[in-house]
Amino acid sequence: MEGISPNQSAPDSEKLRSAVEKLKQEVFKPEPLPKRTLPWFIDIFLYPFSLSGIINLVIFIVTPLLIKFVILGFLDLFSGFMTLIFYLLFLGYFFYYIGYCVFDSSKGGLRAPDINLYDLPDKTEFCSQVFLIIGAVAVCLFPAIVYYIGVQHGDLVFWILAALGIFFLPMVMLMAVLFDSVNALNPFVIISSIAKTFMPYCGFVLIFFVFTGFVLSPLILHLPTPNSLVGGLSYVSSLMYYLLGTGLFAYKLAFIYLAFISSHLLGRFYLKYKNILDWGI
Repeated sequence: MEGISPNQSAPDSEKLRSAVEKLKQEVFKPEPLPKRTLPWFIDIFLYPFSLSGIINLVIFIVTPLLIKFVILGFLDLFSGFMTLIFYLLFLGYFFYYIGYCVFDSSKGGLRAPDINLYDLPDKTEFCSQVFLIIGAVAVCLFPAIVYYIGVQHGDLVFWILAALGIFFLPMVMLMAVLFDSVNALNPFVIISSIAKTFMPYCGFVLIFFVFTGFVLSPLILHLPTPNSLVGGLSYVSSLMYYLLGTGLFAYKLAFIYLAFISSHLLGRFYLKYKNILDWGI
């Protein structure tokens, strides 16, 4: 029997290796990103209008009313404590879903995503989402709030601190959601990431500022000015009542709708500049 020389087996081995590599590329080939059918500045306003988005929009509007009337109506004993527990869980789900919108948009999603039962977090994760988002907001706005309570009026220093807080907030929120950890709130990484994407990030902040001002400015003018730490906490509580509680329907609807759109834009910002940001996720 004649043996196979190395010169004969080498081409066959090379062909086999090439076939395996081609098969790997086909199997692990990433799906193409969905394309917008409308110009982006129109299409982004349609983001909440998927089946899941509409269902969650209704949930976010109706749930505070159910918590208020069902608990206060049928569970008079310990009603205040029960309301707080259920409302905390509701806030947890709201922030979880908004965070999920950021995550899904960062992968290319164009409409509000569907969450399966298997994707739902437990109560601990609900609460951690609340504290993580609150922590991200506090890091950005706490200096301006404390200064305002101290001087009891909005001078130039206050507006500079508030503007800086709003400027950093989108990047801090993006890192908090994608890293899902307070360790992501590293000021050096935050400043470096903003510097790498400075011009497009400024454009996003401008859009974010317009959305935020559209909803919050009427409320800020309407609510009494806080003059102490307790007054500041009461002020924040009143804002939450109007935006995510049983306050005016128009404020709540506008806030939730714009929260959907802002989360989508934030995720798309990461998708477009992830190679420049180089976060390794």
